[in-house]
Amino acid sequence: PAPAFSGPALNLRSPAHRTERELLKLALQKPALVSPAFDAYGVDEFTAPPYAAVRRCIEEAGGAEQGIADDRAYLGAVLDAAPDNTVRNLVTELAVEVFHGRTIDETYAGMHLVHVRLRAVDRRIADVQSSLARLGNHVAPQDLAAAQNEVWVLQQYAQTLRAHGAAAL
Repeated sequence: PAPAFSGPALNLRSPAHRTERELLKLALQKPALVSPAFDAYGVDEFTAPPYAAVRRCIEEAGGAEQGIADDRAYLGAVLDAAPDNTVRNLVTELAVEVFHGRTIDETYAGMHLVHVRLRAVDRRIADVQSSLARLGNHVAPQDLAAAQNEVWVLQQYAQTLRAHGAAAL
């Protein structure tokens, strides 16, 4: 069977990977703090392939909202969704690992939700701008207008996230 994820190894010195890890721990251990916002996050918002695999498992288990009512059944469903032992082991690790914050509350959860989303928005802005730069003058006017509008909307959303935090989700 193919590996559950491929790509660069986890780098726990990476602020993005640390934040993604904390957010997944919240979704597994304290889903009430991140739901329903977490369930709206795409797998592509997790840059570390192992974390994207865990996000996919949570999604297949019905999302973090399922963990609010019955945390044991929820964790079992997430583990059942894991494609192999590597991902199951990571889910288990994240489900019991201690958080890095002193106070694990709505503010802590909101901070991690915002940071993961903000990085995803910033990546999308960079992708669209890069595509436009590569095309140069060879882009149709309507495509140029659509791309510029997307960048503008994303920049406004990023500014709102920075200014209002989790309330903007």
